[in-house]
Amino acid sequence: MSAAGDRPLLGIDTTTPRSGVALVVAGEPIAEIGFQRSVSPSRWLLPSIRLLLDSSGVSLPDLAALAVTVGPGSFTGLRVGLATVQGLAMASGTRVAGISTLAALAETIPGATGLVAPWLDAGRGEVYAGLRRGGDEVTPEGVARPEEVLQALPSKPIRFVGNGAGRYLELIRRRPGAHPGDGVDGGSPLLAAAAARLGARALQSGNELPARPRYLRAPDALRARA
Repeated sequence: MSAAGDRPLLGIDTTTPRSGVALVVAGEPIAEIGFQRSVSPSRWLLPSIRLLLDSSGVSLPDLAALAVTVGPGSFTGLRVGLATVQGLAMASGTRVAGISTLAALAETIPGATGLVAPWLDAGRGEVYAGLRRGGDEVTPEGVARPEEVLQALPSKPIRFVGNGAGRYLELIRRRPGAHPGDGVDGGSPLLAAAAARLGARALQSGNELPARPRYLRAPDALRARA
């Protein structure tokens, strides 16, 4: 599979409306638990990790890595997820692979070889958005009004994915350069397994992100001090 071989990876996402954890071996999830955002990750994250590992007969040192989404997304969830992962890594010596939440969102589209536009609802009439092809970043991730993002997209078939795409479906359908091959998956898929798969590839390439927040938009407390 990768430098991880057949060792399991634990994927963790606390940044999106349907957060969760997944244990993945050879690219396939063998166990997964998800929660709605209304349930704070501070309540479910550690018990869920313990349940997944215990029920699978896996211990933390058995893991090739902890793959955690680092944002963009929920500021509170992001901080809880990263603090938990850093504590587990310090206690066990397990590697941590930071994974872009938008990259994990794009990874949920199986076998996609064309352009994929992951969109997360950022509130305030904006979306966190990127453009990827075959797992590679085509344009840098950013946060902007959906009209601005759409204006910059090429007139080629694009698969839009994420709750941001669902919220702004009509704008996407009327986008400049709209293509008959466009598609929209507007839900909120679980990202933990996708994060683990990307973590395996990152270990192989050495391209994992640092385990620190990737906000794209500063939290209000940081903006107030700027």
